[in-house]
Parts: sequence; structure tokens; C-alpha cells
Amino acid sequence: MSKTRRRILVIDDEPLLGQTLKFAFENQCDVIVLNTGREALEHLERDSSFDLILCDLMMPIFSGMKVYQTIAERQPELLDRFVFITGGAFTDSARDFLDTYPGRRLEKPFHVTDVEAMLEQGPDS
Repeated sequence: MSKTRRRILVIDDEPLLGQTLKFAFENQCDVIVLNTGREALEHLERDSSFDLILCDLMMPIFSGMKVYQTIAERQPELLDRFVFITGGAFTDSARDFLDTYPGRRLEKPFHVTDVEAMLEQGPDS
């Protein structure tokens, strides 16, 4: 009996980060990399079967916060799969968002093993 491959969605405007994660996990997971929040929302409407959604908090035009808020309205069952990636440069609205955000986050720079641990923990960990 074959084990179903896990799936990770990476939403980040830094292409190098997404490609690094794709390379790091390609032998054990299917990794989809999208570079904008709008692309991510469109993709999630068609395909939401991800075990982990890694989302950059600060992206131009359509931030990770906006992605999360839109998903909360449209597909709230996905919220516990979100992990925000933060780089430390925050706007007041981003700081306020993180102060109330109940979920998981990764601070840049992070190690691939941090992502592995979150994938193993599953949602709500």
C-alpha cells in the first residue's frame, strides 16, 4: 500500500525561497510555489488539498495577511494549515495582525528541518 504524498503550498514573493523549499522537499512532498497572494487565492479555489501552507506575511500588493483574511471568509477549514513566514520588517498593521494571529510562524532565516517538523506535527500544533 503506497502512502499518499504530502503537499505543501509556498506563497512568497522571493522566488529563491520557494525554489529552495521545492528542491529540499521534492523527494518526499509535492510542492507548489506561487509568488503572489492573488495567484494563491485562485489556486486554492481550484485545489485546496495541502497539508501545509507556507505564506509570506509581507508581499507587495496582496499581503499574506490579506490572503489569510480572504481564506478565513471563503475556506476557513484551511486556516490551521497556515504557517506565516516573517522577515522582521513589519508595518503597524502586520504587527497588529501577528499580535492576534493564533497560528504558527517561521522567522527568516529558518532551516528546512523547521518546516519538516511543522509538516510532521500537522494542523493545530
